Amino acid sequence: MIGTISFKKFTGEKLENVSDYVKRYITEHKDENIEIIIGTDSQNKGRSTVYSTVIVLTNPGHGGHCIFKRWKTDKEKVRQVRLLKEVEESIKVANELVEAGCPKPKYIDIDINPNPQFKSYEVYQAGRGWVESSGYEARCKTLGAMATCAADWLVKC
Repeated sequence: MIGTISFKKFTGEKLENVSDYVKRYITEHKDENIEIIIGTDSQNKGRSTVYSTVIVLTNPGHGGHCIFKRWKTDKEKVRQVRLLKEVEESIKVANELVEAGCPKPKYIDIDINPNPQFKSYEVYQAGRGWVESSGYEARCKTLGAMATCAADWLVKC
């Protein structure tokens, strides 16, 4: 099972076995071209850092279904470390899904900007390289990264 924190639907329903849920969802939507996209975002709030990982099950051009997990840790004060922890969590979830027999995720969305004018650029090459060396395709902020957009919303609520 993926981690110790349960994934949930937006209805609040906890998913005890997320890989079984993903496989069942894909089977139930076999007439659709379901792709898996994973992304993680974080935000410092007071003395804590809130993280959220989202798995998007999407039928491109026809919407998608999201499940997520959200958790708090002690505040991570170093931006580069926090951003790379996001990448690490997404890769970990992707690997665990694949190991459980789910299809390989189409993308891992990373919340890092490829533009050198932005602070997150400091870890762009490292984050993207980590995703790609793990066998996945990375999408960054500017490429319509839907999973990190959903994760961003979750860390802010």
